[in-house]
Amino acid sequence: MKNEKSPRELFVHEDDWGQIEVLPASCRAWCEAEFARIARFATAHAAGGDGGWTDIYVRAEAPMTLASLRLSFADTITALAARLEAFDIVTSGTFSAPGPVARVAAFGPEGSVGIVIIPDASGAIVDAMTLVCNGSESACREVRRAVTMISSAQPLLIVEWNRLTLSLDA
Repeated sequence: MKNEKSPRELFVHEDDWGQIEVLPASCRAWCEAEFARIARFATAHAAGGDGGWTDIYVRAEAPMTLASLRLSFADTITALAARLEAFDIVTSGTFSAPGPVARVAAFGPEGSVGIVIIPDASGAIVDAMTLVCNGSESACREVRRAVTMISSAQPLLIVEWNRLTLSLDA
């Protein structure tokens, strides 16, 4: 009987994509203004009673994207691999119907906490990064800290849309 190691898998629920994202630090004021718009909208559209809202808010596009920093996909992978273990596979979808996500790289300390690096069409530049923090706070802190190790022309901002918080460092 072979003793084969199971592949490390990071599952990203379909609703979690972009809920914790990495943006250029120059987006800080825009993010804070967007947080205020979201909070006002949530208050104005609260359904009351058993919770929920009467309408949906769609965030505006950030004024500067991560892709505009032209981060090398290969260098970003190298920087993250120095701090975190790589996942062999990233899956996404619903809990009952997950499927593999192609062309991404992911790193993290446990199966419910990690960072997904999404390349542009050429595969050479980082198009986006999304964090998954559905585990221990110490594991989430470890992933946030790893983001600060990525070489960039300007600091990277971790935007937690689900909690309306920003951080430039862990």
